[in-house]
Amino acid sequence: MLRETRRARLAEVPLSAEAARWFEHCRILRQFENDRLLANAAGEDLRAHRVIIADLIADGEILSWEARQSGADLSKAGFTVQDIEAETRLLRDNFKMFHEPMPAHESELILKEAFGRP
Repeated sequence: MLRETRRARLAEVPLSAEAARWFEHCRILRQFENDRLLANAAGEDLRAHRVIIADLIADGEILSWEARQSGADLSKAGFTVQDIEAETRLLRDNFKMFHEPMPAHESELILKEAFGRP
């Protein structure tokens, strides 16, 4: 069941406004990833990223669930429930990229298959 505190926080404003705010936070996180993690991910930055991205993933799940349950029309805000779900999947992918790196032997196999060399 959804944690009531998170659900209550998300219910404080209209769903479309909360989703728009969530998308903006996702954009800010992407900028943080580009500025602080891609070139040289430090320990404290990674710890902060883990907490923030986990929170955004949870909120994305709740927002998409609530949008589907209520049948909310989010098109007036410029997005759909499918957009929320897609962004949540991208957040999950980024979580894996930064916090569950691929073993070296797997990445070498992929590079070899794709480009014919490690």
